[in-house]
This record gives sequence, C-alpha cells and structure tokens, in this order.
Amino acid sequence: MTTIRRTTQLAMFAAVTIALYTGAAHAAETIALLPTSGSNVAPQVLEGARDVLKDHLQRTGQYTVLTPAGLPSPDEPTAVQASHEALAVGASQAVVLRITHIGTAARVRLTVYAAQTGQVIYWDSIPINGGPEELDPVLQRLVHALVTGRPVRESAEIDTVTDKEMQTLNRRAANKSFGIHILTLMPFNTADGEFRPVPGLGLFWLYDARSWLADIAVDFGHKDASTLWSVSLGGYYPLSREDFAPYVGGAVRLSSLTLGGRGSGGVSFQPTVGFLLGRLSSVQIRGEVGYLINTFSEESEPNVATAAGPARFSHGFVLSVGLGF
Repeated sequence: MTTIRRTTQLAMFAAVTIALYTGAAHAAETIALLPTSGSNVAPQVLEGARDVLKDHLQRTGQYTVLTPAGLPSPDEPTAVQASHEALAVGASQAVVLRITHIGTAARVRLTVYAAQTGQVIYWDSIPINGGPEELDPVLQRLVHALVTGRPVRESAEIDTVTDKEMQTLNRRAANKSFGIHILTLMPFNTADGEFRPVPGLGLFWLYDARSWLADIAVDFGHKDASTLWSVSLGGYYPLSREDFAPYVGGAVRLSSLTLGGRGSGGVSFQPTVGFLLGRLSSVQIRGEVGYLINTFSEESEPNVATAAGPARFSHGFVLSVGLGF
C-alpha cells in the first residue's frame, strides 16, 4: 500500500509540474526578433547583437522568440515591414534593434511593434562609449526596461551600468575676473541721526556663467568716526549677452558698521542693479547701485540724560565702480 501511495503522489506531482510548465509556455508572448540594422557597424557585430538580445529576451520567461531569416541591414525596418515579418511567422509582436555608431560613441535603440496594428508598444535608447563588449549589458538593460515598463535610464542594475554613465559630467567653464572697486555708503537712520557717507575700497572676484553672474567681494571704508567692514556674496541676472550687459540681482553681506554709535554687526541684504562694460573682453568696467538693508541695529553713544541712546536700524544706498581683469 505504501508503494502504491508513493507512486500515486509522484504521478500527481509530475502532472502538476507538466501543467504548470504548459501554462507558462502558453502565457509567454510570441515575438519576432528581426535582423539588426545599423549605421557604421560591422555586420558581424549586428548578428552577434541579435543573438545576445534573443538570449536576454528568452531568459525573462515572458517571451518565445522567433528569428525570421534575414541579414543585417543599414536600413531600419518600418512599422509596416516589421508587422508583416511578425505576422508571417505567427508572432504577435515585432522587435527591432538598431545600433548607430558615430566617432567613439554609439547609441542602441530598441523598438517593439504590435504585429496587427503596427503601433509602437515600446521604444527607448541608450548611449554607450565602449566597444562591442558593452553591448551585452546594454541589451540586458533594455530588456529589463521593456519588462518593467520603466525608462531605460532608470533601469540600471549593478551589472548594467555603462561606461558613459561612470564618466564625470561635462561642465561649461565659467569666465573669471578679479578686480578692484571704489564705493560709497550713503546711510540713513544712523545711530546719532546724522548723515554719514562712508567712502571705501574693495576687491571682488566675478564669475560669468553666461546665463548668470556671481561675485565675492571684500570691502573696507572709513571716514571720521564711521567705519565699514564687509564680506559679500552676490548673484545677478544679465539682461544682455553683448559686450555691454546691464544686470539685476542682489548680495548678502556680513557687515561690521560704526555709524555714529557704539558699532554693531550682522547680516545685510543689498538689492542691486548694475552694468558690465567689456563682458566679451579681458578688461571690464563694472558699475552698481545697491540699497543696503541691515538686519542689526546700532546703539548711540551714552549721554548724560540716559545710559544708552535708542537702537536704530540703518539703511542706505551703496554706489560702486570698479575695474576687472
């Protein structure tokens, strides 16, 4: 009895296994993988790419891959041609692979058409900088993107990152200039209520990134009992790409000011308009009008009537002109 029971169990297990296998086979999509087309690519490479792509498609378990007869061609099949080829072999989809080689780079494109309508079911491409040896991971990645429905740029796995993606991103070089400028601070609401213009001198480093400008400046000014120290960081938008370029923007200053009082320091904001003359030259003239707004107050000097005067937030115009080179 025990032997009969075991034999029955084995038979049932085999039947279930065969049924599952048959169901999986019926669930697989039958697709036609057409001969690879390419530009500036050797026919042997195109044939090899087709074989490798077939392996990756079949390995997913979702496709039964048919390979219609044909040789690699420089001309990519149209949607109508791809549909006819798929229907001729009884496939429901047509898979078209194209490789374009230009200089030291190449691009691999995968397109899947519905056999009945010729509509595009899937399309994506990926650039590569390596040789034919990089086609294997690239084709594996395209198949992974096809199965998951995600863009190929988001479908990288540990073993399918391309050489191009490992390269450092190219960056446009920004033009740099160093200069000196003279400035005048014309403050209002000073600690003692007096108008105390402060002349000064500063150094700046200007960076021109074509669509925007940025600078770093160090300034010092002094007159009588008034003193200015500041370090600033500014960003500006140029209104012209020509040699004379007006611009608008602003700067943030870390300032130390003494304007008729005990002195104080902190962060200041400075909306600014200006111009750059000689933007296309190695020597530039720069002019600015800004309005300094202090976020810190300064107390006036003590007097006989009170231990300390009222604290005031000063503000005012900043005029500057400079030379960069």
